[in-house]
Amino acid sequence: MRLMSRKFLQLIYYFCPIMFYLYGDHVPGEFFFQALNGKLLKTKDKNTRRDIRKELKTLSKEERKRQQLAVTDVIKNANVVLTTLTGAVSRKLENISFDLVIIDEAAQALEIACWIALLKGSRCILAGDHLQLPPTIQSVEAEKKGLGRTLFERLADLYGDEVMSMLTVQYRMHELIMNWSSKELYNSKITAHPSVAAHMLSDLEDVKKSSSTESTLLLIDTAGMLCDMEEKKDEEDSTMNEGEAEVAISHAKRLVDSGVQASDIGIITPYAAQMMKNNDDKLKDMEISTVDGFQGREKEAIIISMAREKNSIKIFLLDVLVGFLSDRRRMNVAVTRARRQCCLVCDTETVTSDKFLKRLIEYFEENGEYLSASEYGHE
Repeated sequence: MRLMSRKFLQLIYYFCPIMFYLYGDHVPGEFFFQALNGKLLKTKDKNTRRDIRKELKTLSKEERKRQQLAVTDVIKNANVVLTTLTGAVSRKLENISFDLVIIDEAAQALEIACWIALLKGSRCILAGDHLQLPPTIQSVEAEKKGLGRTLFERLADLYGDEVMSMLTVQYRMHELIMNWSSKELYNSKITAHPSVAAHMLSDLEDVKKSSSTESTLLLIDTAGMLCDMEEKKDEEDSTMNEGEAEVAISHAKRLVDSGVQASDIGIITPYAAQMMKNNDDKLKDMEISTVDGFQGREKEAIIISMAREKNSIKIFLLDVLVGFLSDRRRMNVAVTRARRQCCLVCDTETVTSDKFLKRLIEYFEENGEYLSASEYGHE
């Protein structure tokens, strides 16, 4: 078998563009490389092996160049180009400008990252919600100096309704779940689409009507409980409350027993250590995560374990807060992940020390069902 010449390979490369577009960036190159590598493994002649290696090196360089040219050509002729913020600095986008740059989830993006993409366009649209979770900043000092303040938030504060347009119809949650968030954070401007305004867990296929599935809002109060409701710290100084965790798991079991799919249930806890594990097979598909882990997500039923006890109230800044539960954005995200049921598990005597959380508890008491955690004590 004779070694394929570089000119012959170039002819195939240039006269068979259909292969490139059908099979992607790498397949033609891989085809030629495999042929040459197969030849390299079979031949024992040193001169031939040297020539093959040289040919492979040349082909590799030419393939990379051809791929870059093809990608650049595709981008230049595309109506829409998708990229990450940092990806906008790629060499593939050099000397390319756009009529419009749209940044999705802009309220979670660092301002400095936004500018990488914004400099590529003459106009921009920022889409997001600055009343949900901001970007995570590891450096406390950097956050204090303004790194955590997003461009979305800054523009909203500077120009308000002059530049903002709010989407006021939501298609996720029952109106009772929505109303608290709408009134507390969005000036009562949010409305529920008729398709979701009154949907219940019991409306789901194979779900039975029961005391557990017919409540849209449910408050399970651990105040005064004699079981293991005392907070503990794990090795990473994260807060956990074993008794409260058991109550949350017990309610999830009741929902599953009523026919709700475990995969449709989520337990949200503000603290990493509260991400309790359970050994019940019927709950193996249930998701347990922090508030941050549920950002942008939804479940038919959400159980929020608030994990706070009287002795754990700390002083933050000038106010007495209950951990970081009183961060409006965190509770906004936690509550609004629920489609058909939102359940709060907490010590009401403790969390109501904060005015914001007190209004949340009062809303659940007035519009939902109140239960004592003692009702779950033997499950």
